[in-house]
Amino acid sequence: MSLSLVKLAEKGTDAARTTLFGELCKLVTEDLDQRTTQELTIFAEVTLKLYGDATANDRVRLAKKMSACPNTPVSLARKIATDDVSVASPVLTSSPVFSQEDLLDLMEALSNRHLQAIAQRSDLTAQVSDVLAQKGDKPIHRILAGNREIRLSREAMLCLVRMAAEDVSVRENLSLRSDLTPAVCQKLLPLVDDEAKKRLNAIIQGALSQDQLDQIARLKTLRRELGHALDNQDMSLLWAEAQRAGATADALITLLLQDQRFNHVIELMGIRGRIALKSLKDAIFNGKLETVMRTAARCGLQPQTFALFVKARCDHLRIPPAKGSSWIGAYTAYLKELEASKGARCTDFQAKRKTRDSEKEPRDSGKLAIA
Repeated sequence: MSLSLVKLAEKGTDAARTTLFGELCKLVTEDLDQRTTQELTIFAEVTLKLYGDATANDRVRLAKKMSACPNTPVSLARKIATDDVSVASPVLTSSPVFSQEDLLDLMEALSNRHLQAIAQRSDLTAQVSDVLAQKGDKPIHRILAGNREIRLSREAMLCLVRMAAEDVSVRENLSLRSDLTPAVCQKLLPLVDDEAKKRLNAIIQGALSQDQLDQIARLKTLRRELGHALDNQDMSLLWAEAQRAGATADALITLLLQDQRFNHVIELMGIRGRIALKSLKDAIFNGKLETVMRTAARCGLQPQTFALFVKARCDHLRIPPAKGSSWIGAYTAYLKELEASKGARCTDFQAKRKTRDSEKEPRDSGKLAIA
């Protein structure tokens, strides 16, 4: 311990204890990953004695630092967890030191706002999520329904289904889960819209994968994040907004196709694919597949997004959907050829480089010999 910290400890005033807490936390947490278990145990003992004199800002900083540390003493983690929710949230949401028994014990004394943080954890067992579902309020039910990192028990599911009858957010989040049982899906069917009904029926029949459900959830989240910006008619500005939201061209084009904005999709593909809008429209409407595929590949479109685009083209031009299947197969093959071509160029480059390096070696070694 530095001399300045020792002097603060010797003073013993409330102000000195407050300063000592902040300085000690800063000293230990700056290189937290290098601290031994013994050092952290001593740190926890001292910190707990000073905790009552610490400022809210210092406690918040400590909570954020200790929330990801796997060696945080449980006594310190529990103390932080029972603090005001503005301090406790990081530890309750992600600290790896809590066992499921610790969480159940903490939940007996914590507020609903604290329980909201616990409901976000990715390691919740069915037992803990059951208690949260039974004890929780509306925000907790919404968080649990949307937490797709955990598996909910049948009891928790049925509890959330009852809530879903009165809460749109719970209903939407619950219908996107991949751990829904056929029985739960059947109970949800009368509560949801036509789009969700199709999804639930697909789950009942085993037709939707986890990846597909995750994609549906990501698109819903993106739609909410973009809000009114999605109504923008200028595709350059809309693309800039989408990038700020972390969206891919795939995601934005899918949203536009869902909204039947086919012409805006063409405009966006032209911008992303670096092709004149007139040329791209000519290719799309007159069936110039090579140009369309090249543009789609430059946009980074995945085969499933291209398939949606082809379907929209068929609908727009009133072409039988069956005629679009050849485009989808051709695009998948085109992407494979591009990937193989990239791999071949990389291998060829490496081979040429090795040849050049091997040719240099005798000259280099000769110079060394002369030297």
